Amino acid sequence: MTQPPMPPQGSYQLPPQGNYQMPTNDQAGGSKAKALLIGLGAVVLGAIIWGLLAYFTERIFFYVAILIGMGISYAMISPFRKPVSKAILFSLVVPAILFTLLSLEIGSLITLVIFLQREPGIEIPLGQAISFGFDGLLSEEWYKSSDHILTVVFGVLGAGLGFYNTLKRS
Repeated sequence: MTQPPMPPQGSYQLPPQGNYQMPTNDQAGGSKAKALLIGLGAVVLGAIIWGLLAYFTERIFFYVAILIGMGISYAMISPFRKPVSKAILFSLVVPAILFTLLSLEIGSLITLVIFLQREPGIEIPLGQAISFGFDGLLSEEWYKSSDHILTVVFGVLGAGLGFYNTLKRS
């Protein structure tokens, strides 16, 4: 006596083997605009973390740059249902890398501004401190410093790792 096949559990039914197609942007349950907005929120959060950590420890930690990059990548992927299509992933890689670099630079600016504001014996208005911070970040010395180069490399590595891990799972 044979038993009838059991119906699938839940509301999701697997497609027949061989007919499976990756979901499109509409089917993925999210939008790229929402992903970019969430990414901008992650930029602000990452910049605050990077800036305050650098200020209080008076050091920069490259693994934190990796974590910020991965966090921004995961935040940008979060509005989409899993598995995320490769086309959507690849279209978000460049914005995630740019957002990571923006977050690390804003964090460095935060650190410089706090250092200038907290310097004993010198009273610098906030506007001038921000101006000095921009001058410092836009100088050739900062771009050529090993700290800046390694921060950029590890931040980009972190953003790439976030997407690679998601791609590997899908």
